[in-house]
Amino acid sequence: MPLLTFFFLCVVWGTTWIAIKISLEGLPPFLGASLRFTLALLLLGGYIFWKKIPIRMNKKDFWIVTSSAFLMYTLDYGLIYWGEQYLSAGVTSIFFATFPLFTGLWAIFLFRSEKFYWNKFVGLILALSGIAVVFFDQLLRTRFDRMVSWGIAAIILGAAGGAMSVVLVKKYLARINPVALSFHQMLQGVIFLFFFSFILESWNFSQLTPRVALAVCYLGMFGSALAFALYYWLLQQWSAITLSLIIYITPLVALLVDFLVFAEVIHLQAALGMLIIFSGIAFVQFTPQQLFRLGERFFKRD
Repeated sequence: MPLLTFFFLCVVWGTTWIAIKISLEGLPPFLGASLRFTLALLLLGGYIFWKKIPIRMNKKDFWIVTSSAFLMYTLDYGLIYWGEQYLSAGVTSIFFATFPLFTGLWAIFLFRSEKFYWNKFVGLILALSGIAVVFFDQLLRTRFDRMVSWGIAAIILGAAGGAMSVVLVKKYLARINPVALSFHQMLQGVIFLFFFSFILESWNFSQLTPRVALAVCYLGMFGSALAFALYYWLLQQWSAITLSLIIYITPLVALLVDFLVFAEVIHLQAALGMLIIFSGIAFVQFTPQQLFRLGERFFKRD
């Protein structure tokens, strides 16, 4: 069940990059993110009321949730939406792929909640290189002017904030019901997002087309309400570093969707990038000795 949940999240979050880009056609970034998570919050609230899930929280947990909500929603999602105004979805995914690296840094060196293994960091860097190979053409076509550079900085800062939020949740809040945790964190996150939208943006709904509204609904229902509850449930089963590998697989989902739905050809460069990504993931999940033994078994069987 955890493995199926992992792949489901990969599929859902692999398509949200495109949905975010569509939502930005008619909504400013912080407002678009606010509406997305408001819809998700209503859905989660309805589910909590229906199932009578207790959501009371002590003061200590409340302040940890507040910190994690600011990191996840204001820094992570707010800056992703803002930065993707100036970057393609593919280039955005390259720089957001620093998320697992930050997760490892915070979990191992800052919060000391996981042990340091060289193979994990080698694997994370290898997988990040694979993302760069997959989207290398888009990277070359990017004109690095001032706003694009600010957009890249925003994406990297957002990845660092989101990673710290995940490590905080893993260390201090893993015992809390994942639906209740998602609700509390999202509620505070929506307040933060609306606050920054109110002071930084002008609200104009004249460009809110059915296409934009559909993208926001998809992001709210599947990319947020369902996905976050499943993500925090899975975080109770797996380490934060392992779960962060979703970031490396979601861009590949977008490529496969293009291939299956739009008959886009997967070029040799993209295939090579995928191979590098999965090699990196293998290094994260297995020690070199385990990989060697697996290889030995494979060749002996042949």
